[in-house]
Amino acid sequence: MAIKILIVLAGCWVLYVKIIKNQDLTEMWSSVKTSFSSTQNVLLMALAFILMPVNMAFETRKWQKSVLPVESVPFRKAYTAIFTGVTAGMMFPNRTGDFLGRIFILEKGNRIKAAMLTFVGNIAQMLVTVSFGCIAWIFFKQEDNYWYILIISLIIIVLGYLIYFNIHLLRHLQRLIPKKWRPRAEKYMEIFSSYSKHDLVVILLLALAKYMVYSFQFVLLIWAFDVPLNYFEAMIPIMLTYLLMTVIPFITITEIAVRGAVCIGVFEIWLTMQGISSSFTMMVFFASTMLWLYNLAIPAIIGLFFIRKLKFMRSSYES
Repeated sequence: MAIKILIVLAGCWVLYVKIIKNQDLTEMWSSVKTSFSSTQNVLLMALAFILMPVNMAFETRKWQKSVLPVESVPFRKAYTAIFTGVTAGMMFPNRTGDFLGRIFILEKGNRIKAAMLTFVGNIAQMLVTVSFGCIAWIFFKQEDNYWYILIISLIIIVLGYLIYFNIHLLRHLQRLIPKKWRPRAEKYMEIFSSYSKHDLVVILLLALAKYMVYSFQFVLLIWAFDVPLNYFEAMIPIMLTYLLMTVIPFITITEIAVRGAVCIGVFEIWLTMQGISSSFTMMVFFASTMLWLYNLAIPAIIGLFFIRKLKFMRSSYES
C-alpha cells in the first residue's frame, strides 16, 4: 500500500510540475476552450463517447464466454454486470475487484468458479495489452539497445501466449496448497480445463476488439484536442501507456493522476521524437482525462443503479 501511495503522490507531483508550475495556464485553457468551440472537435468527442457502450459490449461478450462453463448469462444481464463490476473495481488495485460486481449477478453458477473464470478473461486482456505495448516499446528504440528490446519483447509475448493457451495447467497449482485444503482446491482448479483452444481464441479476439475500440477512443480524443498525430503515430504512445498502466500498481479511484503522469511522460518523449512541440502533452492529458471519464467514471455511476439487482444471498441449492 505504501508503494501505491508513493506512486499516486509522484503522479500528482508530475501533474503539478507539468501543468501548473511550468505552463502558461491562460494559454492552455484557451486551447482547451478552442477545442470545445470547434464543431468538428465536439463531434470527435461525441463519437468517442458513443463508442463507450460498444467497448462495454465487447467486455460483456468476453465475460459471457469466460463464465460459460458455470452459467450461460443472457447478454442484457451480463451487460449490467459489467457496469456493476466497474463500480466495484473502482476501490481495488488496478481494477482487480471488478469480478465482485459481476459474479453476484449469477443465478445458479458457482461464484468461486465464476471468479476464477473471470480471471481468464482478464489474462486475455492483459496479454493483448502487453503484446501491443511491447511492440510500441520497440518503436521507442535507441540504436544501442534495439536488439535487446526486440528480444526481450519477443520472449515476453511468446511466453504470454504459451501460458494463456495452456491455461489448464493452472490446475497443477493445487500442489502448492496444504494437503488438508487440497481436495477442495482441486474441485475448483479443475475449472481451468473447461476451455477448448477455440474458446480461448474467441476470448482473446474479444479482448483484442475491446482493446482496439478503447484505443480508438483515445485517438479520437487526441484529435479532438488538436494534437498533430495521425492514427499510427498516436497509437504507439497509447499502446506504451496502456502497458505501463498494466504494470504500475494503483487504486482505480486515483487512476486519473497516475494515468495522467504516465501519459505526459510517454507522449512528451514521443512528440519530441516526431519533432512536435512537447506543449501538446497537456492536450493529451485532457484527452486521457476525458477517456477516464467515459470508460470508468460514467460507467461506475451507471453501475450504482444496478447494484440492487445483485444477489448477495442465495438458497443452498443455487450455489
